[in-house]
Amino acid sequence: MMGGISRQDSNAILIRYLQSWGLREFHDEPSYYEWQRTELSPQNLLELQTLVELRQGGANEQADIQFYDLLAKPPLLSVLYSQRFDYFLQIGLLISPRLSLAKHVLDFGCGVGILTCFFAQQHPDVQFVGMDRSARSIEIAQEEARKRHLSNVQFRVIQNLEFPLGEMFDCILSTQVLFQSEREPGLPSLNWKTFERTKDSFQQEEIEARVGLDRRLDFLLRMLSFDGRLICFEKTWNLGRQILFQRALSRRSLSLVSDPISCTYHELGEARIDGPLYEVSRSSGPVFHLWSEAACHRNGETLYRCMGDVAERMGRALGCSQPQEIARGEHRTLGPWVFQIGLWEQALAWGVCETDSGFRGLILGSPKDKDFILQIFEKARDLVNSEFEDFLQSFWGTMRDDPQSDSTPGYENHFPSAQNIYWALPQKVIQQESTYANGQGKEMHMEVGTTDTFQYFYWANTFDQRQLVLIDENRADILHEYYQESLQDAQASA
Repeated sequence: MMGGISRQDSNAILIRYLQSWGLREFHDEPSYYEWQRTELSPQNLLELQTLVELRQGGANEQADIQFYDLLAKPPLLSVLYSQRFDYFLQIGLLISPRLSLAKHVLDFGCGVGILTCFFAQQHPDVQFVGMDRSARSIEIAQEEARKRHLSNVQFRVIQNLEFPLGEMFDCILSTQVLFQSEREPGLPSLNWKTFERTKDSFQQEEIEARVGLDRRLDFLLRMLSFDGRLICFEKTWNLGRQILFQRALSRRSLSLVSDPISCTYHELGEARIDGPLYEVSRSSGPVFHLWSEAACHRNGETLYRCMGDVAERMGRALGCSQPQEIARGEHRTLGPWVFQIGLWEQALAWGVCETDSGFRGLILGSPKDKDFILQIFEKARDLVNSEFEDFLQSFWGTMRDDPQSDSTPGYENHFPSAQNIYWALPQKVIQQESTYANGQGKEMHMEVGTTDTFQYFYWANTFDQRQLVLIDENRADILHEYYQESLQDAQASA
């Protein structure tokens, strides 16, 4: 809800508002870039590309300011910010309801004021101040506030971070501003086998200083009233960055006001998981929400689909002839069909669908995602047979019998959850393995081996990256080739 309005209505209001800035929503890259070519001149694109290269990684502050100055000029403003249409939509809906009790809000790094003006519009009794380094962005923000007759918002250029504004705020917003160095991986884990971190305050302080997190955060806290709230959403989905950021907040005596919320938004059709959104304060009262340094598991993240011959071979290896649940039906053109689900050695949950006409589809995931597979199974069981073809099409895509090549994995997982499945694999026998360490906390491990049923490849490092690939034993040479290629890449970058 946003000010007593339903989420559906709030969503519609914010979409119309973003459109009033000239922003357009795109669900794929081709249509967006076709529009971009009609709106931007070759000179626009050349200027943009030059500044993108200069500010790469977020370390060049002057190039960063010039980049956002350029983005504030028409027609670049509407074209470039349209890429972030869904970001503005999702973040706006997350933050707006949290401002209803505030009186004086600072939006740090407000840019051209897209969300600042929206918040001011939705909360006319709250006073807002937007602050940014880009003078051109602030000019546009001031202009938009006047056009929209918003008397409860002001915009100011940040001169430096040594001298805060001469006023206090009971709520400060910061979205993708505090942690600007996108190449910084954060705090490394103790080794490649774990996600745990050492409690090294020197390392924490060194990284905070190197990326400028300490001075930005301290700058804001000097303007936050004692009982005020800081609401921040940074690029901290990577666990090493997330833990670094959480510890930076915690060691400044900030406590969680609510549970952190991760956010999924789309940029030109590509899903991005970011955040979490943190709402913290200096409150000295009882703590109801605790910091967590555990790797996050999102429902369904372990799921993997395959079809055709790959699905058939994997199904045989999994023992799909002995399901725990089974559903049957008959389609007018596909003929009889069967959908079965089960569990393999407490390591993988599986669901397999077959038709007499030759379609085979397999879905695999961790035991944690078994309920998700069960929901799919229940949906199939309750389908009217005429809907079955649509179900297969929506879930497995194209219905060609074998659209995948012989090198297609039987299972692949690039999330931290791959570690749990790796440890659960039964009767692992390592055939080859290599571990590289640079002595500065960076460690990388890779191995190839067998289980009692599959050939596997596993890759892990101390910055929370994981990869697990399973393939049937008849195609073991594929993973051995992959291991050698990965080994060569590791040696080249060591």
